[in-house]
Amino acid sequence: MSDYSKQIEKQLKTLLNESEGLITKPVGDKIAICFMSGMVDCEQINQNVIGKIIEKTHYEDIDSVSDQIAIGDCKKFEQMSDAIKNLLSGYALVFMEGSREGILVSVANIPARSPANAENETTIYGPMMAFTESMGKNIALLRSYITSPKLIQEEIQLNTETNTVATMLYIQSPDVLPFIETIRKRIERRKVAGFFGSPLLLKLLTDNKYSLFPEMSLTERPDLTSRALLKGKVVVLMEGNSQVIIGPTTFFDFFYSVEDRYNTWGIGTFTRLLRAIAFIFSIFLTPMYVAALTYHYEVIPVPLLEPLISTRIRVPFPPLLEALLMETSIELLREAGARLPTKVGQTMGIVGGIVIGQAAVQAGFTSNTLVMLVALAALGSFTTPNYMMGSTIRFVRFPMLIAAGALGLIGIAFFAIFLLIHLLKMTSYGKPYLYPLYPPDTKGMLNATLITNSTQFAYQTDLTKRNDSSWRSKWMKKLKSDNDD
Repeated sequence: MSDYSKQIEKQLKTLLNESEGLITKPVGDKIAICFMSGMVDCEQINQNVIGKIIEKTHYEDIDSVSDQIAIGDCKKFEQMSDAIKNLLSGYALVFMEGSREGILVSVANIPARSPANAENETTIYGPMMAFTESMGKNIALLRSYITSPKLIQEEIQLNTETNTVATMLYIQSPDVLPFIETIRKRIERRKVAGFFGSPLLLKLLTDNKYSLFPEMSLTERPDLTSRALLKGKVVVLMEGNSQVIIGPTTFFDFFYSVEDRYNTWGIGTFTRLLRAIAFIFSIFLTPMYVAALTYHYEVIPVPLLEPLISTRIRVPFPPLLEALLMETSIELLREAGARLPTKVGQTMGIVGGIVIGQAAVQAGFTSNTLVMLVALAALGSFTTPNYMMGSTIRFVRFPMLIAAGALGLIGIAFFAIFLLIHLLKMTSYGKPYLYPLYPPDTKGMLNATLITNSTQFAYQTDLTKRNDSSWRSKWMKKLKSDNDD
């Protein structure tokens, strides 16, 4: 190794705090090529960098070296601090003695899996492809769906020790600009050690970080993300994450499945309404059981009252404690099934549910009626296409049960009103969370319920198509003023 190569290697190791993994390849006496082991494509280094540079014996300046390299993505750098960041991202550094500048060569080959089928958001119809941990591949997937030049790609440097880069994608429109500015402001104002998952960045971007309800959605499906872009939403991607952030998002967006659009309008509308009914069942079914058996026997029909009394005659616990025990058991089974390997987890859920339910009834800990109601409520929460919203629904059921056990139907009504007020006050990037229910939009509510071919990929009912005299102009001005502050 030449003296110049040793000098460059010593400088870089000092900046890397004597960390191992740096490889320095001298080319003659005046050129040194440096890269990190395991992060580059060695074949490209040997053939298109070292192999091309070694073909000539004399170089006048660094520009002549750059012209000789057979890789298109080459750029110059002056500061060693900038070179270190790119070196740790998979770039190769080319130095030449006597030159103040160096060359960054893109030869990154960071380990990443190939696109596979979506595991968490499975569908029967439509594309099965899912995002990977490679941001480049994810952007390529989205651009394969939307080839319009209006699809804008913008990188944002996160203020972290890991030098993580986020990428925003959006369809160019004046109405999207306030959302983009909001994302920039919230990212620039925070400094954290590092982001190792999109859910961590999602918490940074939320309007109300203490709310139980998700204000933005995560998805692993490119087709669902492309449809969100066409509706005027903003997508945020992170390197090393297979899920992307979509916002602004309304409450009703969490109950939409991309498969609704692939079915006929009747079946798509039916499944969407079925999810709405399942949502109501999941939250109110067991609390109504507790309230009725504790305070309001008179609301139970007489033909149903006798079977209920006969099933509860051996149960030593009050209805509230009985329901809490069963709900907790269901959550334990769900959590155990999620943490175990796939095949074992499925068996655990089926066998555990049958064994625990039957044993609890025979031991007198619960009644057959409550086992059926808890199972229906659990199934209702699992019909929600979005996992984050499904988790929120399961959590909300517990305080609703406590309210029902404390005050009966009055407690259920008070807690439901509290949730409604909370949802009415929530926003996502300043957009009302309960739109189109609030502010009311008749056409928007119709299109949110019914699926027709005319609204399959259109967004006439979205906020980007409403005139300035509507309520939309008020919150848009407020959002712009918040960004200025």
